[in-house]
Amino acid sequence: GERLHMLGNGLDTELFRPDPQVARVPGELLCVGRTSDPNKGVAHLVRALAKLPPEVRLVLVDEDHPLHDARKLAAQLGVAPERLRITGRVETDELVRLYQRASLVVVPSLYEGFGLPATEAMACGAPVVASRAGALPEVMETGGGGLLVAPGDPDALLKVIQNLVTN
Repeated sequence: GERLHMLGNGLDTELFRPDPQVARVPGELLCVGRTSDPNKGVAHLVRALAKLPPEVRLVLVDEDHPLHDARKLAAQLGVAPERLRITGRVETDELVRLYQRASLVVVPSLYEGFGLPATEAMACGAPVVASRAGALPEVMETGGGGLLVAPGDPDALLKVIQNLVTN
């Protein structure tokens, strides 16, 4: 008989879960990814952010330092400093809170082995936009909570984010 079973990666759903007490913040995008790894596609998201209405802001969960590439790129593109917040390292409970309050979680990876942020976000009930890259389409299909866009295309990201954030 069938002896092979596919098991998904485990996620603590006691921890990563929706919280009706936490209100989603209109126009708040959340991205969890190291800007220093070009495969995470953060630069494409910053490019999209620059073309989005000024009330749309990005919270980036990443190590922070004064010469952060995302902040430099945002400045070059004329994105006001208050539209990009880089959190530095966060504890798990703070990360969960960020997922719960984001109006949209964006996973703009060019390549992704598993795509944990997409899974965590969906477990917290957040809508997700992710690149059609690596394991992400499979993760998204299983979670059933998001839209896929072409990887490495800031304009594709822009369109989808615009539709989701303005509706």
